[in-house]
Amino acid sequence: MEKPAISKSRSQQASKVDKPTSNVHEHAETGRSFWPFKPLSGLYQDVFIILSWIAIWQIGRIVEYTEHASVWFPAAGYTLACFLVLGWRAVVPIMVAAIAITVWNGHNYSLPLSNVEMMWGGVLFGVAHMLPYYAGASVLGHLLRKPDVTTPQLIVSFLIIGCISSLVATQLVIGSLVLTNQMSAADIKEAMLPFWIGDMAGVVVLAPLFAGLLVKISAASKIDLLAFSNCASSDLHSYFKKVAINLALILFVMLLAKLTQSRDSAFAIFFLAITHMWIACTESTKRNVISLAISSLCIVLLVHIFALMDYVKVYQFALNVIAANALFGIAIPQLQADNALLKDRVFVDTLTQAYTREYLAQRSALEMAQSRESGSSLYFVMFDLDKFKRINDELGHVDGDNALRRLSQVTKDIVRKADVFARFGGDEFVLLLPNISEQNALNLVEKVREGINAIVISEVSLSSSFGVTLMQQSDTLETLIQRADRALYASKEKGGNTITLK
Repeated sequence: MEKPAISKSRSQQASKVDKPTSNVHEHAETGRSFWPFKPLSGLYQDVFIILSWIAIWQIGRIVEYTEHASVWFPAAGYTLACFLVLGWRAVVPIMVAAIAITVWNGHNYSLPLSNVEMMWGGVLFGVAHMLPYYAGASVLGHLLRKPDVTTPQLIVSFLIIGCISSLVATQLVIGSLVLTNQMSAADIKEAMLPFWIGDMAGVVVLAPLFAGLLVKISAASKIDLLAFSNCASSDLHSYFKKVAINLALILFVMLLAKLTQSRDSAFAIFFLAITHMWIACTESTKRNVISLAISSLCIVLLVHIFALMDYVKVYQFALNVIAANALFGIAIPQLQADNALLKDRVFVDTLTQAYTREYLAQRSALEMAQSRESGSSLYFVMFDLDKFKRINDELGHVDGDNALRRLSQVTKDIVRKADVFARFGGDEFVLLLPNISEQNALNLVEKVREGINAIVISEVSLSSSFGVTLMQQSDTLETLIQRADRALYASKEKGGNTITLK
């Protein structure tokens, strides 16, 4: 864990997005219900960052298992989040907080340093601490603002950035502590890994939560996380139930480690990956990162309460692995939503909301195969609007589009749930009517015809012509289309507004 001052003890331990939109100001006006005050800016924002950074640093100190070292370092995650949301505006307040905490630490541990030396040490600590996280936040912020970045890409990037930034920060901070006589050079080798893992846990577990909070309370956020807050969630009772189960599992496995005093028992904490994946796949991103924060705090507190310091590295690694697993879980609902949207774009016509020709081809193959296998009937209907070109030419394309939309709505209100209604092209539409008698099929088509006749667009009544055919065992989709098209042509020759069966 990077700290501005450490004792002379032999061992030192270390110690979470569719995509963001480009309209930051729009997001600044939404999602602030928990924050009853005006968004922070200027001096008020700086004071808030200073006080909150010091408070978060002290939270890490509460769960120290040895002097100046805790299971995870939440200030690392907060620093990354500050730079991600506020950019360079966070440099001065974090530097002030770093100097203040260094001076406080020096007096608290009675280090043989003057106030000037401690302030100088605070400056070096602040620079060493901030540089890697500022660089990491800049890269991550650039990705967040790219319109084509996917959620999985963003999560992988965040984990890599968190890993590298915390590693570089650990090396720079330890160097600054040695340079300012706050740490012995002999302790570097033993302290490096715990520092790094603790800082990385603070970043991976808590940075997403801190970023979300800062976006809500800041008047000028550089990023917009609205795209990651629209996923569907269960009701609060169900969510609290999942969190309670998760906390019960934490308590059980850590109590088991205390009672058995076995490192093997300590590894049972990795079972949390299951419950957190459950939460990640069924809850919103916001609830997921909140549950991660709750779990991490519970783990580090129980490490302290149950005196499980001998196994602290197990819990540090567990925090990182569980958080990474849960963050990847966030991508699953997002991918499902993206796939559903893609399916809609491919299979649902944008203008009429009828199925597309691509969907018709796939569904026809299935219905025709089932009809052959079961011997049930399958009727294929092709129809269009009479004199549609004249409607477009005389009334305009806006009224023409409105006519197609009204036709589609009327048809969808009449057909059965098992029927398929698709736009074939232009003003041509298709009905696929499975498992229906000839009379019932004709009656249904007649209702559609009458429904279209009742549509009036700019004082012009619509009419339509229909071609109906029954699938034969030897038919293909192409032969059905050809026969239905001939029947439709026959209806047109009769003057339109009629139904022909072939």
